[in-house]
Amino acid sequence: MTLDIGVLSSADGAEVAALIAAVEAGRLSARIKIVIADRDSPALGLARAAGLYGLFLPRAAFHANQDGFERRLVELLAEAGAETLVLAGFTRPVGPVLAQSFPGRIYGWGQTAAELVAGLTRLGA
Repeated sequence: MTLDIGVLSSADGAEVAALIAAVEAGRLSARIKIVIADRDSPALGLARAAGLYGLFLPRAAFHANQDGFERRLVELLAEAGAETLVLAGFTRPVGPVLAQSFPGRIYGWGQTAAELVAGLTRLGA
């Protein structure tokens, strides 16, 4: 089974780099449909350098409206065709809008890059 994943990142991009490397090496059966960062993150540069759709969506533009921010994330992820959500260094809590939009399909909270790739590999096997 090939996973169509959307990636959220806030961090330095280590997890995104590991995902890209695993997909390119054939260790992870997945298509990275979109990488979204809520701050200007190195993850975006890594995604774009790999030919992936990388998007900066500043949380500050939503003026502390968590639901509004998450609704926009869900729209973008759906438009990209993401069916599984991967938190790759995404340091913000997941609220009800994301949780309800991806029930049982959110992975990566608090995982290292290696743990994230290993878990997704098992999922897609």
